[in-house]
Amino acid sequence: MRMQVSEQGDEVFIELFGVAGRHQRILQALTQGPLPVGRATGLGDAPLETADISVRAGADEMHIRLKGRSGRMLEALSIYRYLRHELVELGDTPAHPGGIAAA
Repeated sequence: MRMQVSEQGDEVFIELFGVAGRHQRILQALTQGPLPVGRATGLGDAPLETADISVRAGADEMHIRLKGRSGRMLEALSIYRYLRHELVELGDTPAHPGGIAAA
């Protein structure tokens, strides 16, 4: 799997390639845990409800756009680290079934 996270203004773009059949696991990782928001706001981690999310998915790829609500800024690097931890480092454990092996 290849993941690229970038930001433009108050939006964070996540592109994932080589995810065939694991779309649900990726969406679970985004919705189950706290979404890292900008530390400058003093808000700390917040649930996904603090962001608008748009997902486009193909058979082997996903394109996700996150946009902070109510002036909340999202940190691309923190989101990348969080997703890498959830999808790759935790792997396929009983607590996290369907982990994605690093490519």
